[in-house]
Amino acid sequence: MAAGDFEARMTGYLNGAAACLALSIGRETGLLKVFMEPHEPMTIPEIASKTNLKERYIKELLGCLVTSNIIEVDEASVKYFVPDEIRSTLDSTLNSIELFDYGLARKEDLKSCFAIDGPNGFAGQTKPGYGELLKKFRCTNIDNLIEEEFFKHTPDIKTKLESGIDFVEFGCGLGPVIIELASRYPNSRFIASDYSPEAVAYVTKAIEEKGLKNIKAQKADLYQLPDEWVGKFDVVYIRDTLHDLGQPLKGATEMVKVLKEGGVMIIIEIVLKGDNHRENKEDPGAPLLFILSASICVPESLCQEGGIGLGCTSGLKSLKNIIYQSGIPAANIETHELATLSCKFVCRK
Repeated sequence: MAAGDFEARMTGYLNGAAACLALSIGRETGLLKVFMEPHEPMTIPEIASKTNLKERYIKELLGCLVTSNIIEVDEASVKYFVPDEIRSTLDSTLNSIELFDYGLARKEDLKSCFAIDGPNGFAGQTKPGYGELLKKFRCTNIDNLIEEEFFKHTPDIKTKLESGIDFVEFGCGLGPVIIELASRYPNSRFIASDYSPEAVAYVTKAIEEKGLKNIKAQKADLYQLPDEWVGKFDVVYIRDTLHDLGQPLKGATEMVKVLKEGGVMIIIEIVLKGDNHRENKEDPGAPLLFILSASICVPESLCQEGGIGLGCTSGLKSLKNIIYQSGIPAANIETHELATLSCKFVCRK
């Protein structure tokens, strides 16, 4: 690459970082909230009145967002707006910005892990707000999520949920998905499981507040699940969690054990298509995933005893190797690409 081309690329990265910082500030101050609802083009005084923010700072932040081609301004450079057709994309981007902010907040923790005599890693739950962040990031559209992850490739699950089955989610976090399923399918029985006592307590409270009788939250060790669970569940579900496990193969094997004969295990995972850095060079989503993996996923895995540090960038081949060794015959495993950087494994016992 010529020096001039490299300089242009680096300038682009710096400007992109500036835009991300502006989006982060705009999200946290509430400035961007007025743009996320249907609106007519607004002047800076109008925006200031709606947000109760200072005009001078609004002007400068809008300058960054307009010159980054994120927010539009009219020909007179007086009124600002976000076109209807890009508003939903901007909204989902803000969720990613919030996740990036979390990674940035762990910068000092991550730096200490690099040191030879530093800690192996750290758990996400040690930072306040982590569970809420994941809930928001994972469930921007719960209806679409349920359709894509449960019914699109496995329509039999919907019929079974309506009739009544045993369903468990591992790594449920604050439980948005399984609580929603329990509310929709009262004939089925659900267990929301997580290693975090705080998460389990949160889910228990949420269940009580909703008055649901067909679901309970339970702390469980995914490396040694209760004997009474062996062969119990019709559906086992785990989302964006397998790569965070210190010993993912052991966890996957335990999940297969608690699955009934004829049951279905659904694994949703973040996936880079390439299996090494060279193969991922042209993937536009790779840089963000690598830094999030370094600051969230790898430390989560390595802080566990015997953790291998798989992370969310290990590639499809590595994930398949783990899942294929879990006890499900290879012929009974389907792989489906979902949204960008997301993959669904359907494993029938």
